[in-house]
Amino acid sequence: MRKVLSEKNNRIYLYCIFAYMVLSVFVYWDRVLDIMNTTVYAFSYKYGFISRGVLGSLLQLYDSFVPFDAISYHTIYLISILGTAVFFLVLIWFVVIVMSRCNKEHLSNVKVIMSLIILITVPMFLGKDNFGRLDLYLMIIVIFCFILLICEKCEFLIIPAVTLATLIHEGFVFMNLNIILVLLLYKSLVNNDNKKRRKYVVILALSFVIPSMIFLYCEFFSHSFGQEVYDECLAVATKVSLNNDPHEEVLVHEILGQDVREMETMHHRWNLEDTPIFLVLFSPYIVLMVSVFRKYAKTAKNGLDKFITLIVLAGPLTLVPEILLKVDYGRYVYSILFYYLAIFVALLALRDKRVEETADYFKGVISRNKVIAVIGVLYLFMFMPFRGYRICDVVTTITRMIFGN
Repeated sequence: MRKVLSEKNNRIYLYCIFAYMVLSVFVYWDRVLDIMNTTVYAFSYKYGFISRGVLGSLLQLYDSFVPFDAISYHTIYLISILGTAVFFLVLIWFVVIVMSRCNKEHLSNVKVIMSLIILITVPMFLGKDNFGRLDLYLMIIVIFCFILLICEKCEFLIIPAVTLATLIHEGFVFMNLNIILVLLLYKSLVNNDNKKRRKYVVILALSFVIPSMIFLYCEFFSHSFGQEVYDECLAVATKVSLNNDPHEEVLVHEILGQDVREMETMHHRWNLEDTPIFLVLFSPYIVLMVSVFRKYAKTAKNGLDKFITLIVLAGPLTLVPEILLKVDYGRYVYSILFYYLAIFVALLALRDKRVEETADYFKGVISRNKVIAVIGVLYLFMFMPFRGYRICDVVTTITRMIFGN
């Protein structure tokens, strides 16, 4: 790590990342919390083993120690600022770790991919929809697990880390766990040391089974707390919201276990209207991604390579249930993009020869088409930041012009 930081070009690169983060605060930060992101603090383990109860329980614990009323919008706002700052620092840490672990001749490839990750991630968690969202804390855990896997130190900590993430939000199982499981499976397949292979198999199995059990419990057995608990959670959610306006859908679902699809009819309509427009506008990047996938697949030389290709490329399929049943399409788009960028940069850090070959090929393509590459990066800013129910602002604007809603 010190070697990486000792080189002037690398320090300049990190300064640029930091400068982009600071600039993004002024450009993208909406300085307000969405009602979803305050309502979840109403859930607490004082009612029992409730879904998404971690942050609310910590807030209740904090409130019991301080001499003022900490159950407030102001407290959650400050927590969200602190969480965002920690996330940005963890991102920079991740960049440094990846740069220090990859082959030196592939450092430029790593910088390009990491720049894209930073470009889409920083605005994502500054916009109103996702500032202070539970996803922020899930991403901190995901990147922490990345660092453990890349450094190959204390990897057993992945098990409690993914367990905590699922307790924070059970949707972690579909949204974020995929990339950790894929990397664990990859390491178990390519490792020639039987002892290490067994270690990765055990970590993989427990990292899959424990979150899955928590998800099943949260989804099917933790939604019958009764009207009294609902009323108390509603009162807390109302108190901590900016305008005494809690997110009733999540309260009804998580506390009473009621189906909220009818309450989300408008959101589903937005999804149907936004998706085709987004796919058309985003098609240049989709074509590029498909080209990368095809090149990567062609580097496979045997059955093991082909199987690894399959699991690497198929990882985001865990999002299919979310896409079909839920409504947060902005989050899903971001999760898919983050997955592919992060899995390739992680494999570069692990010095995977096939990913290095693929990255070198596209490095040559970019060097021959620098003007197009610059335009492509600038065009990507048009989609920033990704939102929640609506994918992004430009798509929303076009949709409203066409459909008038």
